[in-house]
Amino acid sequence: MGLREEKKKKTRKAISDMATKLFIERGYLNVTTAEIAERAEVSVPTLFNYFPTKESLVFDDDAEQEQQLVDSVKNRKKGHSVYEALLDTGISHLDSLKDEERKGFKSFMKLIEDTPELNLYSKQMWLRHEAALAEALRKESKQKLSSIEAGAIARFVLDSYHRSLGATNPKAALRALFDILKSGWKG
Repeated sequence: MGLREEKKKKTRKAISDMATKLFIERGYLNVTTAEIAERAEVSVPTLFNYFPTKESLVFDDDAEQEQQLVDSVKNRKKGHSVYEALLDTGISHLDSLKDEERKGFKSFMKLIEDTPELNLYSKQMWLRHEAALAEALRKESKQKLSSIEAGAIARFVLDSYHRSLGATNPKAALRALFDILKSGWKG
């Protein structure tokens, strides 16, 4: 990545972090995009060059997350199953989180759950990610999967990632959830 792209990436992250912080502190509807732009030291048009909507300010890594999911399946290590690749991706993500990000997870999720606009955006984002992951699963799985099966597995994987973030021991929780996927539920 060149210097210009790196600067854009940092600016995008700074804008998103500022917006999310303000939304958590004061509420989504009580913060304007003009205020966010001012605090981030960019113009409002520049802010909208980086983020097409106010909601997208909170989900700055939406496209990267989706691409990472698909890439983890398509570009997995030789000899690794799709299952192993997805579990490794989840564990790597948990390892990459800083303590402050883990601590802020509950307030971040409360913001999303309490804000109808963000809740809707989040659900639409996860449905896009689910569809992209399901398609990758159908193409890459050794076992032939129907669209319904691939979609259900993709949803379970994404939900497992999400649920593990809120657990006391996120890695153990993720492994336990993936064990259900691997073994099947015998209940």
